[in-house]
Amino acid sequence: RNAFTGLVTRIVSDQVMSSVELQCGPYRLLALVSTEAVADLGLEVGSVATARVKATNVVVEGQA
Repeated sequence: RNAFTGLVTRIVSDQVMSSVELQCGPYRLLALVSTEAVADLGLEVGSVATARVKATNVVVEGQA
């Protein structure tokens, strides 16, 4: 419920924050997360990730 699994299609990072774009079926999802989280999750273009939507927050989880 409220989880969208898709392919990471774009990551734009600076020292603190990153924009992560996912293609989840017909939907494009954009999440702003810390650059540290992108590294910790091992996110890169072409990897699979899940975005969980809760209220106004999106939590992105890497897939092992």
